[in-house]
Amino acid sequence: MPAGSFRAVITSDRYGDADADYTLERSALARFPDLTVELVGHQARAEDELIAAAAGADVLLVSTREAINARVLSAIPSVKVISRYGVGLDNIDLDAATANGIVVTHYPGYCTSEVADHAFALILALNRRIVELDRDLHDGAWADHQATTTAILRGPVRPLGEMTLGIVGFGRIGQSVAQRARPFGLDIIASDPYLPPESFAALGVEGMELDALLGRADIITVHCPLTPETRGLIDAQQLAHVKPDAVIVNTARGPIIDLLALVDALTSGRLAGAALDVVDPEPLPLDHPLYTLPNVILTPHAAYYSERSVETVRIETLAEALTVLAGRSPRTVANPLVLDRVNRAGIASTPAASTE
Repeated sequence: MPAGSFRAVITSDRYGDADADYTLERSALARFPDLTVELVGHQARAEDELIAAAAGADVLLVSTREAINARVLSAIPSVKVISRYGVGLDNIDLDAATANGIVVTHYPGYCTSEVADHAFALILALNRRIVELDRDLHDGAWADHQATTTAILRGPVRPLGEMTLGIVGFGRIGQSVAQRARPFGLDIIASDPYLPPESFAALGVEGMELDALLGRADIITVHCPLTPETRGLIDAQQLAHVKPDAVIVNTARGPIIDLLALVDALTSGRLAGAALDVVDPEPLPLDHPLYTLPNVILTPHAAYYSERSVETVRIETLAEALTVLAGRSPRTVANPLVLDRVNRAGIASTPAASTE
């Protein structure tokens, strides 16, 4: 693909403001002096909005909320590459993109530390009952019970060193959580059907099937991507395997856990607690029962966030797309069957189920 003049449209509602300051994006453009690229912010989520925004565009930069489906992909013939802000690709129909000759790329290496930190913070908060204690003290529990900790606590606090952490999905983020957990003395087990046994052994982690992990873990933390195979992965049937004193953390994607089944398990005593950064739908309606459960911690899909992670994803997501425009191979191609559009040399393709 020869260098020349191109149009890149940012549809993300985070970064696609028509009046946005694209200083960060210009730093990515500076890496490609032979390209002339017009950056346009055009927030779009509905199908017709996306099609209109993509008219005449060579690049679309999208986030989690745009549904890039087969109808949209067939109606944007000028688009050569779609680059996704973030780790997952669950909102892009990869088969349809391939059929329409559109390269799909992203930068999955960003926010690994942030998500792992957030997940482990939620693990600690559940184990040490931090949120419960804070709420109760704000409601006067300390004044009522003086320094009698056991009178304030709503339940037991087990030493982490006597517990088993089960990691569902053992890609970059799952492995980073394992590294954070090790100094706390946790026994660490993991499940990921896309990894060979030596990937677990190399980190001193015991790999196993999901059913076995759910039955053994005291703390379950979810780090697999959202795919057709993982949608509803943890449902009522799977939650039936979980210990009644276990807790579950989800910083991956909301639809991986069946929320109705989760609420039932939490209210019936079949599960002791949950900490959720992601849910389905987002945001939850104000009358959702999760808001009323005292054994639930909620954060607003914030695990990815730090000022640095946002800078990184804005720069590197655009850089991946520009690499395609420059006729070179980006670091990650989600649909390698369209690699005839780019130089095949040096492609680093990661199996979809291990990108988290």
